[in-house]
Amino acid sequence: MRKIESATPFWGWRVVAAAFTSNFMATGSAFYIFNALMLPLCQTHGWSRAELNYAPMLGFGLGLISQVVYGTFVGVVGPRRLMAIGPIVSAAAFIMLGQVDGLLLFYGLFVVLVWGNGAMNGIVANTAVSNWFGPRLGSAMGLAAAGISLSGAVLPYAAMVILERSDLPTTFLAVGLFILLGAPLNWLLVRDSPEAVGQYVDGQPPEQLASDVAATPPPPGESLAAAMAWTPARIMREPSFWKVGVSYAFSTMGVVGVMFQLGPRMRDVGFDNHTAMLLMSATALAGTAGKYLWGMICDRLDTLKVVACLNICNVVGLALGLVPGGMAISLAFVLVFGFAMGGIMSTFPIVARYLYGRLAFARVFRFMALFLALEGVGSIIMGHVFEYTGSYDWAFVIFIVLDVVAAGLVLWAKKPAPMAA
Repeated sequence: MRKIESATPFWGWRVVAAAFTSNFMATGSAFYIFNALMLPLCQTHGWSRAELNYAPMLGFGLGLISQVVYGTFVGVVGPRRLMAIGPIVSAAAFIMLGQVDGLLLFYGLFVVLVWGNGAMNGIVANTAVSNWFGPRLGSAMGLAAAGISLSGAVLPYAAMVILERSDLPTTFLAVGLFILLGAPLNWLLVRDSPEAVGQYVDGQPPEQLASDVAATPPPPGESLAAAMAWTPARIMREPSFWKVGVSYAFSTMGVVGVMFQLGPRMRDVGFDNHTAMLLMSATALAGTAGKYLWGMICDRLDTLKVVACLNICNVVGLALGLVPGGMAISLAFVLVFGFAMGGIMSTFPIVARYLYGRLAFARVFRFMALFLALEGVGSIIMGHVFEYTGSYDWAFVIFIVLDVVAAGLVLWAKKPAPMAA
């Protein structure tokens, strides 16, 4: 079949670029950057690490509510408006985080930051990309998601450098102004749909896409009627829904807990500030590779066994983090844990798709994703373990146990029987 090309450059990749930068700003500002800012915040305000760690728990927990809200509004107003407003809210909240002295006000502003970020990443950014792509959606989503891990390799170190040359409020101001750039950038790059600019999905006219779809038969037993039969009540009664959801709740606790304060952890074990930030950045880069490679392996091998293996690799990585030693052991931890933790979030939707099929995916995953409200518990575990023991070691042990249980749960899950309409 001859491929039909559009006369104008395909706009969809600009939308991907906007989603990439939005993911970079959102994840970096509410998550990775606190590797550089946690200790200065504690020293400046007299807060403990345990107290500060309630901010991500509250922010990420309440942030899931924002995804439900934005999931409703994005279909009405389109992703472009939301992705332009989000950076303005996030920038204002982030700048104010550097000005406040009260812990409760800090918590409140952190929640506002997460809600602002939710308007430019998560379901909004995914919808923006999804509107533009069909057969090439996987590649487009992968490129957009790369901004998540890349932010961990760049923003914490940049914040540390700014902080060394200024003070805490100035650092928050500089990063906040950087986030604000996302508003005009997203307004310029994002278009709600191909039809808005006279183009087609994947840049191909409908007749080309129709021939592509006709050449790919639907999976056996999968139909729209069967997908619609997955009502909320039936989803809640399905055993694998709970097994997989709890499995990922446990595994993400370790990822969030460790990566939110890996920089301080590296300083605690004897590295200077620059080396600690570089090791944290390298872990995030290893996670970027993991996002792609674990997903690719799932395409080739049994998905549930791959995810169980992924959790065991997490166990090995965390165990390396408990071994005393110098740079060699730390680099082994960076490579193994970084590569493994990168696959956690990227395989979660893959498992849901594997179990429930393409047509039922959205109906099931919108509920399954709610288990991620528990990921912030990992930060609480890290903070309180450090407060009571002066070390993060027992938190690592807890996460090792949770990952072993997560591996068992995902292996226990089974594809449900075909649903009757």
